[in-house]
Amino acid sequence: MIRAVVTDLDNTLYSWVNYIVPALEAMVTSLCETTGYPRIRVVQSLKEVYERVGTNDYAFAIQESSIFREFHSDFDSFNALVIGPAKEAFARARRKYLELYPGAREGLDSLRAQGLKVIGLTDSPRNSAEARVRALQLDQKLDALYTLPAYPLPQWVEERIRRLEEEGHYRLGIPVIELAPDCEKPSGMGLSRVLQDLGLQPAEVLMVGDNRAKDGGTARAAGCLWAWAEYGTYLSLEYRERLDVISPRSVTRRHFAEPGDPALDPDWALSNFMQVSGIVAPST
Repeated sequence: MIRAVVTDLDNTLYSWVNYIVPALEAMVTSLCETTGYPRIRVVQSLKEVYERVGTNDYAFAIQESSIFREFHSDFDSFNALVIGPAKEAFARARRKYLELYPGAREGLDSLRAQGLKVIGLTDSPRNSAEARVRALQLDQKLDALYTLPAYPLPQWVEERIRRLEEEGHYRLGIPVIELAPDCEKPSGMGLSRVLQDLGLQPAEVLMVGDNRAKDGGTARAAGCLWAWAEYGTYLSLEYRERLDVISPRSVTRRHFAEPGDPALDPDWALSNFMQVSGIVAPST
């Protein structure tokens, strides 16, 4: 009997690609307007940072990029005139384009109503995962969130942000557990930690995710059942191409589902997250 559902976030509960592409593009446009730099210079400066940190989910790429080098003697002005408008442009696009897949909210509610634990397990850093969970009010739908380690605040950051981070202002109201870096999927260690914390056996847990290689590999490594969120693999070719312009390919590959090993065929394939409720419902 299934007693808990462990779900991926990106491209399983919402489309990461459909929000990150317009959000990054809006940020780039703002940076071009405030600095006067050509778009290619801005894009390449940001891509260098994303490749170095290994993710696009990094909120401090601007001050860590070469864009800031000639302004580093006056961070306060650079922050107000360049970073501030860029952050607001990104935030506006996120508010517009970051939304749950149809049926995801209802599916999560149904699982909770059945008395199941619902856990988020993501390869995103804690900071960015918490930000998206908060924006989508998923902390009201999840019992806990397991992430990769948070990225540290850089040298150049507003003191207000540093103070709020130290005070825990950005933290969610649910348990958030940072896993070790080597728990990144398809390692089964992160999912095994969830099993341990919940006191459950692998046969009692269903893993849900869009990536056959990573999510499927994680489920199989931990001995759990797994349902493939096939709907999360239907990504626009246009968005893939646009993301290639503003994201290093090494980073992009981490976010796109691959066909995976045939040995990782799922126990179920989903066309909608709502279908998870039917899988876990006790048979009569």
